[in-house]
Amino acid sequence: MKKIALYIVLILIAATACTSKNKPVQPETIVTEMSYGKLLYYGQFYDSIDCHVVALDLYSDGLTLDTTDHIVGSGTNLYLSDIFIPLTDTALSSGVYRCADKPAPGVFLPGKDYEGTPSGTYILSINNSQVAQIILCTDSAFVVANNGQTSDIVFNLKSEDNHYNIHFKGVLDYENRSHL
Repeated sequence: MKKIALYIVLILIAATACTSKNKPVQPETIVTEMSYGKLLYYGQFYDSIDCHVVALDLYSDGLTLDTTDHIVGSGTNLYLSDIFIPLTDTALSSGVYRCADKPAPGVFLPGKDYEGTPSGTYILSINNSQVAQIILCTDSAFVVANNGQTSDIVFNLKSEDNHYNIHFKGVLDYENRSHL
């Protein structure tokens, strides 16, 4: 009887040792419709590049910014840090913009990871005001169609594993940061 009890205990220990304690994490759902956006104008930010630089910061429903510009809520944030435009422009004009490493008008930089900090083009999945996933985008493009103050922007973004079609239509808040 003692041997049977010992075998049962050993089987239970072996079974629990083989059971994974880590449950697979489901990738966050990326919201593809952005409802709020900011265009940040930096002027000729890089002395060696004959272009003005703007950034796009787009948010899905469920996300807001607090008084210190920190993201609050749950949803998706699309950020493009360096979009190069002609020196004659201060905003995005209608047209096609392509992702590339070499700056030129109509080019934006691909996503890169600098020691855990994303730069260039990336998507953040935010869950309860915390970054749940960072997706770096490369080999991407977007099209801007302006109609008065309204911008209609269609993004075709690619990461290592996925393809994202993201859309924004609305009036972009404009911030002039060229003096910073």
